[in-house]
Amino acid sequence: MGLLDIIASGYLAKRAHNKFNPPQIEAPEDVSIVNIEAKGLGEYTITYKKKGSNSTSVFTISRSIVSRTGGWKFHW
Repeated sequence: MGLLDIIASGYLAKRAHNKFNPPQIEAPEDVSIVNIEAKGLGEYTITYKKKGSNSTSVFTISRSIVSRTGGWKFHW
């Protein structure tokens, strides 16, 4: 195994770890989380909608974020 193979296997292992270990999210009471998707090594895309609404919104968080305005909290 060469150096690039080791780096590639580490990268893929980290991506798999992120996919199966998303953050625990505390959302505001008027919000329903629709989807949490791993994006790259340390980022997650969160899709949510307000209760009673049909439209969705999306934002991306990284591992350095622990809260967001509006009552969002992220536990890593």
